[in-house]
Amino acid sequence: MVLEKFGEYCIRTVDSSDVEKVYEMRKRVCTESDTVLSSPEEITFDKMKSWIENWKDNPTKLFAVVEYEGEIVGQLWCWFIDNKIKLSHIVEFGLEIVSEHQNKGLGTKLCEIAVKWAKSKGAKRLQAETLEKNIPMRKILENFEFELEGKMVAYLKNGDKFEDVVIYGKIF
Repeated sequence: MVLEKFGEYCIRTVDSSDVEKVYEMRKRVCTESDTVLSSPEEITFDKMKSWIENWKDNPTKLFAVVEYEGEIVGQLWCWFIDNKIKLSHIVEFGLEIVSEHQNKGLGTKLCEIAVKWAKSKGAKRLQAETLEKNIPMRKILENFEFELEGKMVAYLKNGDKFEDVVIYGKIF
């Protein structure tokens, strides 16, 4: 299902037929970027296939892809934290965009979609985590009036270096 047309980009929900392209895109982003929370070794075709199958028709989760000229160049995930009843009002989200398609407004558009989706599903809170050094993502969150709520020190190990992660939240 198409969520939005954005210039030459089509933002739509993921489909089972997207597994190969989503896998390749995610593996690439995790290899090229040191601001994502996953490492390339964690990304496998089977895990990606299972993830897509478990998310694509789940009403408490959104897995959207950004398509450009038949290729997947970005993705957005939104999900209710559903492992505890007392946290069931919270949606968390994350996004990734391949490097040559960054700085074109896609991150802002995906954040806008996350906010709309969370509101439409009745969430009370929307949150995201990112590396403290990920200034572009932090600016996007701040432009949508997310509040910086805290920092987890030495939370992520990037090679031999430990990095801090910041948490942003927005209350509806």
